[in-house]
Amino acid sequence: MQRNLLLLSLLLLTPVALAEPMTKAQLLQQEGTTSGTLSPQTLAQVPEPNLTPEEDSGEIDLLNEVTVTATRRSTRLRDTSSTVYIVGREELEQKGANNVGDAIRGVPGVQTNLFGAGSDVHNNYFIRGLPNSGLGILVDGRLITNLNQEHFDLGDLPVNNLEQVEVLTGSGAVLYGSNAVGGVVNLITRRPTEPLEARFKTEFGSYGYSNYLASFGGKMERFGYMLDYQQFDTSNDYYYEVQRPTGLFTGVRPNGYVNARNYNATLTYDLDERNRLALDAYVRTNTRGIAPFTIIDPTRPLETDGEAQFEITRLSTESQGVALTYDSQLGLGQDSELQVVLGLDHNRITEQAGYEPEDLGVYTDISAFNAQVRHNWQFDPTNNFTYGFDYIREFGNSAANDGSLTNFDSAAGRPAIFGLYTWTPSETLLFNVGARYTVPDPLVNGSFTRTLSSSFDPGVGARWQITPTLALRGNYQSVYRAPNFNDLFGATTHIGNPFLEAETGTSLDVGVDWQPSPSTLLRLTYFHSDINNLVDYLLVRNSCAANGFAEASPECVNGLADESLNNDPASNAERFRVSYPRLSTSGLEGAFNWQVSPRLGFFATITLTDSRILEAPDAATTNQQLDALAGLGSEGQDLRGVDQAERDALIGTQYPLVPFSTTRLGVTYEEPTGFQASLFANLSGQRTVDVNHVGPFDTTHPARLAPGSLLDGYTTLDFSARLPLTSAIVANVYIDNLLGTYYERSYGNPAPSFNFRVGLAYGF
Repeated sequence: MQRNLLLLSLLLLTPVALAEPMTKAQLLQQEGTTSGTLSPQTLAQVPEPNLTPEEDSGEIDLLNEVTVTATRRSTRLRDTSSTVYIVGREELEQKGANNVGDAIRGVPGVQTNLFGAGSDVHNNYFIRGLPNSGLGILVDGRLITNLNQEHFDLGDLPVNNLEQVEVLTGSGAVLYGSNAVGGVVNLITRRPTEPLEARFKTEFGSYGYSNYLASFGGKMERFGYMLDYQQFDTSNDYYYEVQRPTGLFTGVRPNGYVNARNYNATLTYDLDERNRLALDAYVRTNTRGIAPFTIIDPTRPLETDGEAQFEITRLSTESQGVALTYDSQLGLGQDSELQVVLGLDHNRITEQAGYEPEDLGVYTDISAFNAQVRHNWQFDPTNNFTYGFDYIREFGNSAANDGSLTNFDSAAGRPAIFGLYTWTPSETLLFNVGARYTVPDPLVNGSFTRTLSSSFDPGVGARWQITPTLALRGNYQSVYRAPNFNDLFGATTHIGNPFLEAETGTSLDVGVDWQPSPSTLLRLTYFHSDINNLVDYLLVRNSCAANGFAEASPECVNGLADESLNNDPASNAERFRVSYPRLSTSGLEGAFNWQVSPRLGFFATITLTDSRILEAPDAATTNQQLDALAGLGSEGQDLRGVDQAERDALIGTQYPLVPFSTTRLGVTYEEPTGFQASLFANLSGQRTVDVNHVGPFDTTHPARLAPGSLLDGYTTLDFSARLPLTSAIVANVYIDNLLGTYYERSYGNPAPSFNFRVGLAYGF
């Protein structure tokens, strides 16, 4: 099956030579974009680099699309060695994306389960085989990843106020710091451009889905404003089927509801033609039910003594943020740009046991102050230097709402300087070299102090335009990620480990861009990363004493309670932070786009990933760390690690939930009247089960799979359509999983069959 999927994917990437040229006027008639396509309509808020008369000769080059994420300045894709993919406003509409998890689905190098109905925080997303803990999430260049230290969910981030999403695959540590080890997702907000503009949208669909959107803004001489509101609710109580060797499991997804409210505001003011101010603010609230493992065990009652057989939790998130940005053109020309950003973001997560109303739960409250100063200096046509200073001050606390437990109360700063020098000795060659130097403050939590070493992270890149239509590019980067508060000091749902080392390693990619015509583009990239001390979870079982058994009792074996005597998946094990000593990822990502005619477009993206655990956590070291935690008065006194044989079974296996292959194919048809229809095929390969993170922890659940087992791959088909009813009113239709496929999105989280959404949008 895997081989057939791969052959199909590669065959669909080959018809590049069949493309016909298109003029600039023809291309401007189309509005659709895809994750590999870089649309000429996007980035209205970013100044495009000046083009020479020869470059603006009547045809438009897809690689002339502008990115700010690759170099922290406005840069054409053909002028950078980085691999960046842009999801524009039109593509967000085509996908029916409600959040960032939906938006980045199908982007080359990205493999995610965070899309569509029933997506859960325990699903995951990966860039080039690395988990989300090393992914930098930015809002207009401002890092927000660490705001959600335990349950960072792209499903919490709306897209209704975004102009586009830029995805940098590969390390962005030089420009964005230690949280960008695996890559960067930069959310670029909309800026007002018209005197008056408004948009209203309503949607309804399967499983209690309702979505209301409204935005209103305008630009009046020097002053601009944009206001956005979203109200989103869904039940996600869908029927599912999961096939196991022991039989077919069926049921209804429990506790999958989502209730979200999002408010965004942007104010802009042009001080003069060369100086601008922008103020951005947001408020987000999100309440959702989550359940790590939702497959029903038919041999057990749904509830025992008032407790469900599922680990059912209610997760509430409250987020606020404000940022002030000052942009200035220094001097008299266009060769010196200064940007200053000051931002303050706050996030509070409350987690409660959904089946125990009297449980007040636990919370994590994190704030981050960002200060950035960046200067871009084009000191001659062939030399550019972008450099600056970043300062992030994180502070927060976590505790039980009833006051019975204090998790942590800490603060730390990460000042850093960075620089990226770009040299273009000729029209066909480009070289860049850069580095970031970070000196993190000591982490202090009560009497415990942890001093993290400083980090110098260099990187180099190059691009060679061999012919006008063919280019080679490559990048090499050293990486570093410091553990956060929750990694070190967590003591609630997940147990922190204050003895964790920083993640280190290297990241390499080599790629080719082939554009035989302005309407056709093929991008292929080979990538490889070696990561040491990857921070992740490991299940550790409760000690005999924690289960009420004496050490000498027959129920106690090697200091651990016999798991067969305690089948409650919510209580007989805990998730403990550990370091996986060595992880190696490699693979291929590709994107092919072909605008067959002004009305018909085709795209294909593929990601092949081999993400291998080369060395597993050592059981003896894990037990020593747990013993040391007991000496600090932590919950570690009630925990013991599992034996080494169980850990060694992980060696050589694919990192949990990373698909071996992911392919997305699409075709879009659009009439000049605005009618548009798109068909998407999604092919996902097998994935290793996630027994190190989620239950059932006991071995008696009939749907449990052994470590190293593979979840089946699946194929789905999606459809979207846009039908203009008047010049200002549009009807939208989204149908997901047209084939009615039953599949398991991630271990223990089945996905729905056929489901749909319909809506109306009004704008002027």
